[in-house]
Amino acid sequence: MSSASRFKMQIYSPLLGYKDLYHFKKTKDGWKFENYRCKGEVDKGGNPLFYKALITESISCPDHLEIYISSAWENVDTLNKEQVQNIFDELSEWISASGNSLH
Repeated sequence: MSSASRFKMQIYSPLLGYKDLYHFKKTKDGWKFENYRCKGEVDKGGNPLFYKALITESISCPDHLEIYISSAWENVDTLNKEQVQNIFDELSEWISASGNSLH
């Protein structure tokens, strides 16, 4: 699969009261990350911008999230786009449910 594919996460923001959209696109060394607040290069685990964006939205992260995002990065070239998007969908649900569940 082309690593140029873009993946999305929709994470519930208690601050906004709805799901916020985050995009990831694989690069040679990590991800190109983007949401409505910021965009830029992050490492394989999403550091630092993804976590800064979550903190800004008062979203708490589950333990070891970085490992799962790194794993998605490692699998982009061996899985199809839908399979990788499913990983991001599951991570989105996990983050949304992790101490943010007022929705």
